[in-house]
Amino acid sequence: MPDEAAATAFIDRYRRTFETFDLDAITACYAFPVLVVSQGDRVTTMSVPAAEAWRPQVERIVGAYRLLGVSGSTISSLQVAPVTPGIAHATVTWSLHTAAGDPVYDFTASYTLADLDDGTRIVAISHDEAPKLLAAVARARGA
Repeated sequence: MPDEAAATAFIDRYRRTFETFDLDAITACYAFPVLVVSQGDRVTTMSVPAAEAWRPQVERIVGAYRLLGVSGSTISSLQVAPVTPGIAHATVTWSLHTAAGDPVYDFTASYTLADLDDGTRIVAISHDEAPKLLAAVARARGA
């Protein structure tokens, strides 16, 4: 890392891991503390100090995905920018879909990836998923 091939391989592993809905495995893709920046009506930032604090967030996302029938995702676009020999920035547009292949929604996330002693991990994430996820859940619940 941070060459494009290695970053792409990590993002694909992360995609496959998320598709398992295994909360511990998903959480293990991150290093803590992790910075999370989200854009909805306004920009919010959150520093997550430990895996135990991140797991409930992942659990909420996985629960919403189950409600929406999300079974997987594809990478619509991926841009990798090396920062140092051990740090890269990857911006991904994800397309979520059901088992039948029906689209759920797309969102963009930017990940700061770092090579740490225990392997490549996400150390920061910025995304626009929150309002899209909330809107999709509201539609699914008939609101």
